[in-house]
Amino acid sequence: MKKHTIAATLMAFSSLCSTAVQADNLDYDFVQLGYAAGDYADIAPFDLKGPEFEASYEVGHNLFITGKYRSADDKISQYTLDETNWQAGAGYYYNFRQDTVFDARLYYGEIDFKLSDSEDSAKDGTHFFSLAGNVRHQLTDAVELFGGLEVQKWHKGSNQKAYRLGAQYAFGETKQFVLGAEYTKFSDSEWCKLFARYVF
Repeated sequence: MKKHTIAATLMAFSSLCSTAVQADNLDYDFVQLGYAAGDYADIAPFDLKGPEFEASYEVGHNLFITGKYRSADDKISQYTLDETNWQAGAGYYYNFRQDTVFDARLYYGEIDFKLSDSEDSAKDGTHFFSLAGNVRHQLTDAVELFGGLEVQKWHKGSNQKAYRLGAQYAFGETKQFVLGAEYTKFSDSEWCKLFARYVF
């Protein structure tokens, strides 16, 4: 009887520790560096590629601030297209289960394009507000799946709707180092991204 009680206690403790690891991995304190590739339907000949930086910081009571910045470009013949895109905002997350979190985010951002050749250049862009909702699920203590929906209201041009899907793998004893991939489909563009993240 005593052996059974000890075994049951150890199993319960093991399960509790496993759940705690999963909950801790769904963190909103991180810095991230990625490489993104994408294209726009209106400017299909250009395949844009470039670095993307993202960061998030939890300020308390399930509230967090977040931001991202991307700089991408492509060159066709004598023409070069540059795109810069940044967003800054705040969000709130809700622990639906030990291994699943929902969050909502409100962003303000700006997107700019520059088309240039050896003699001249032209610029265009707009600012926008964005509302996004995401779900994160800890499949194991190292593997996370995530997805979300987003609506962007552009000051100029067509408003955008998007969905995103991705996965990431945390490694090391503390699971602070993460590698991942993400696909995002907007109304007029689509992007693929590989990233490395450090959770602090």
